[in-house]
Amino acid sequence: MNNRIIYDKRNYNIYFGLLRIYLSFLVVTTHCLKFPKSKYKYRLLIKLIRNSFHVPTFFIMSFYLCNKIFSQKNFVKAKQRFERILIPYFIWPIIIWIIKNFTNLILKKKISFYDLKIQLLTGHCFLTVLWFQYDLIIITLLILIIKLLFDKNSIFILINLGILSYYFQYSNINYNIFSKYSFYLRYPLGRFVESLPFCITGYILASIKIDTYIKNIRIKAIFCITFAFLFFIRSNIFIDIRGFNYQGIKLNIRCILFYTIFLLIPQTNIKNLKIEKIFKILSNNTSGVYYLHLPIYSLLRKNFRLIKKKTFFGSLIIYIICQFISLIGIKLFGNTKLRHLFH
Repeated sequence: MNNRIIYDKRNYNIYFGLLRIYLSFLVVTTHCLKFPKSKYKYRLLIKLIRNSFHVPTFFIMSFYLCNKIFSQKNFVKAKQRFERILIPYFIWPIIIWIIKNFTNLILKKKISFYDLKIQLLTGHCFLTVLWFQYDLIIITLLILIIKLLFDKNSIFILINLGILSYYFQYSNINYNIFSKYSFYLRYPLGRFVESLPFCITGYILASIKIDTYIKNIRIKAIFCITFAFLFFIRSNIFIDIRGFNYQGIKLNIRCILFYTIFLLIPQTNIKNLKIEKIFKILSNNTSGVYYLHLPIYSLLRKNFRLIKKKTFFGSLIIYIICQFISLIGIKLFGNTKLRHLFH
């Protein structure tokens, strides 16, 4: 995910890096892990993984960390952000298309040039995970325009956009409109409405400097927020609505609580530089893990039983392979803009 954090070498926040590592691994397990049915002992674990809070939390993190770009109207940083999200969006589909059609790998049938065009236009064809990038690009552009045109009233406008988004979700307008669309458009467009509140949440949390307020009552806040998060994981106080996996205000509340827990954890200096380096590498490679895990899964599932059966260890193998490829990619392209394919 392209929400890269700039680390202070003297004060590395290991816990914030752990958040990125954990979320990226959850993305892998969501697609590559199958839990046994009717196993009560897995119930809470299934809820923690299958409640889809990992991608929305990435949205919140992305706009939380990029708030300064919008608030300071820093066009240089804005340009760099668009490079980070546009380069992988256009380059990865072309790489997968070339590999498939010239080496007969990854999928059973070849990917047509028409499929490549659909992928580049919608972010959702043979590399379906790029719907995230598709919505990220549009929402980033939307918030930037609102900030430039309505600077003083930008938060007010964004809050109302979030409310409008939930109106479309709870009235089933969003689902009824986009569920009729083709597979290529249904999820990128349907999830755009569902993703908008998460992005707005991240932007607003940074704008009001939420970390400053809650750190003054750190211990009490950690206890209360953790309790509230577990409550919303297990409770059914909100009505269920139809959508595209990221619908409803309950999910946004859960993601806010989950993200805030990591904001409360104090930064710490890591005495062991090797451990610090390992955590930095793993957390910096989360974008590569996100883009690569489905192609790697498709490539390996025929020949590896653990992966074909969607086991935990199979998911872990896929995660490790993606990390290894990302590490190589960053080593090769670290001085060029192609590093954004992995970092």
